[in-house]
Amino acid sequence: MQKEDLAFFRKWFSDYITDFYSSDPFVRENIELKAEHTKKVCENILLLAKAEKLGENESLLAETVALFHDLGRFEQFLKYKTFKDSESENHAVLGVKILKKAGILSHLVPEESDIILKAVEYHNLMEIPEATSNFPELLFYSRLIRDADKLDILRIICEDYEDDKCPNPALELYLPDTPEYSKAVIEDIMNNRMAKIKDVRNRNDVKLLRLSWVFDINFSETFSLLKETRYLEIIMSSLPKTEEIRKVIRHLEAYLEKQLLKKQSC
Repeated sequence: MQKEDLAFFRKWFSDYITDFYSSDPFVRENIELKAEHTKKVCENILLLAKAEKLGENESLLAETVALFHDLGRFEQFLKYKTFKDSESENHAVLGVKILKKAGILSHLVPEESDIILKAVEYHNLMEIPEATSNFPELLFYSRLIRDADKLDILRIICEDYEDDKCPNPALELYLPDTPEYSKAVIEDIMNNRMAKIKDVRNRNDVKLLRLSWVFDINFSETFSLLKETRYLEIIMSSLPKTEEIRKVIRHLEAYLEKQLLKKQSC
């Protein structure tokens, strides 16, 4: 990839999302949120690329993946008013369809366009397909975008929890703010697994689900950034003050500390 390619992609993306700025304040708020999210994920992926000592061409490819990773979110939200794929459609698959229809990747070499399309397709899956391990470069970029994406979603959530803000119901998947939490979500966390969206019943479960993303972090730099930003601490502090939740928090903190120690020993 060349710098000119990325400049072209940025211009195309900016023109594309302009059509989604609705007069409906709620829709506009969430379209703007996703536009800002895309910008931040691009910044995040470059931080990770730098830590991984990627060259210029590799960094350009990484930023292109980040630029397009949530392309399907704009059409999704305008049409369905939700970010919940199970109640609308898979936004990653939708994004790939949009990119293929637009044909804007056609001037790249096939290896680069394939990485972009597959990394976008895989970024929201529970797990990267096992067969991807046979394609180390694709696996690397798929892991990179998943980390960069999670970092900024956590930022958005923490800002939404600020005391003087009215929470955005779309970010909480329109779930009720009730005091209980799912035992299945707790069990997954205590077994170092990402929680499943099917087990999420209320806003506490949404918070726990997002905390469980630590078990799908791929790069040591991401753990450092999580410590620096304190996003996880902010989410933890908003959970119910029960002994079971305190146990979950201690478990998560111990896991995070272990990952940070691994980085220091390298």
